[in-house]
Amino acid sequence: MVGRRKTETIKERTVYVYLPSEEFVEEWRRHAALAKKSLSKFVFEIVEDYIRKSENHRFESRLELIKKLKEFDDEVKRLREENRMLRKTCRES
Repeated sequence: MVGRRKTETIKERTVYVYLPSEEFVEEWRRHAALAKKSLSKFVFEIVEDYIRKSENHRFESRLELIKKLKEFDDEVKRLREENRMLRKTCRES
């Protein structure tokens, strides 16, 4: 690409992304506009940011993250109940 102008390499640098619906396209455009960026620049920066953040971390699927969140929620509930019982025991002593 050295020495070639951007307009000459546009086909080599183009990526097509098919979204599930037109609503997603509009939502992405709205977010890009709020960020005062073109849709291409907005998507590029979001993807690059994700790559940088995930390079040193193992990628976890959405399902894995949902399972983890459920485990954390269950642990919080258990600890709150344990804390409640301990407070009750201390008041009774």
